[in-house]
Amino acid sequence: MRPIRSTFVPFLVPLLTAFLAAGCGDDAGVGGSGGATAGGGCGAGKSLCGMACVDLSDDDDHCGSCGNACGDGFTCVAGTCLSECPEGATFCAGECRSTESDPQHCGGCGNACAPGQVCAAGTCTDMCPAGTTPCGAACPDTSSDPLHCGGCGNDCGFGQSCMNGSCVCIEGLTRCGDRCVDVNSDPDHCGACGVECGDGGACVGGQCTCAQGAELCGGECADLQNDPNNCGACGVHCADGTEVCSMGSCECRPGFVRCGDRCVNPQNDPNHCGGCGNACPADTVCGGGQCVGSCDGFPDQCGASCTDLETDPLNCGDCGDPCDAGENCVEGDCRK
Repeated sequence: MRPIRSTFVPFLVPLLTAFLAAGCGDDAGVGGSGGATAGGGCGAGKSLCGMACVDLSDDDDHCGSCGNACGDGFTCVAGTCLSECPEGATFCAGECRSTESDPQHCGGCGNACAPGQVCAAGTCTDMCPAGTTPCGAACPDTSSDPLHCGGCGNDCGFGQSCMNGSCVCIEGLTRCGDRCVDVNSDPDHCGACGVECGDGGACVGGQCTCAQGAELCGGECADLQNDPNNCGACGVHCADGTEVCSMGSCECRPGFVRCGDRCVNPQNDPNHCGGCGNACPADTVCGGGQCVGSCDGFPDQCGASCTDLETDPLNCGDCGDPCDAGENCVEGDCRK
């Protein structure tokens, strides 16, 4: 009795001109370019359906073609409406049921067995016959029942079927972890398990295609204007803890200044205390932009630096633990 997960997926709906909308039929924009136009239409992997740019491979309202909506209990995978239930189960009253063994839906939705009876092979009976397994009032064949596969209550889940007591992916889908996915269209498993398109990229034919303004870097889409791991060009990594990517260039994060080829915090850097090149004497520490005798009055000390482990991106939560480029230190935890 597996509840159906929500299949609502929000989509970007750009405003298009009335002329462009009127010029497209139900299958407008379908093709290798995904409906991209010089005038700013849908990007790669998207098609124009009315006023919306959608991905026909996984849009429940436009599955495979504009206007082809999947009904309750179905979701769009690879342009085809597939049941949310594992293969062999039936959508009854908002849940996936095995009509072969469910005493409340025995042989069909809503067909409840009489009190004291059990359900086996889609028929109400007084006891579980040979070849079935008692699971309460259900008598499943655990070698093939998708909701009792290999044992009572073992639900195979979406995109799977039960074969010889084991859950397997249906034809066309690939197992990635505990899910069965379409590697031709899944942006989290594009072409192979674990290959993420990233930054709004779409997966078309097992290849990542990037949205306008992004580029493919190492198989993933990256915004070269803001990605600290691909800043201005693929593979250009901004310095952890000290830099951010802004307009395609690695810049010092707020509060830091550039001294030579490094960004430093003049408030607590003992080699640049208060300004570039101002090194504190060996018997002092740097706190508040001044060389002082001790870090008394400051929350924490890391080496010769007076700091606050709750907010310091170079010592976040513990001395020597820097945040990744583009992350901030909030309450001792590095966050985007």
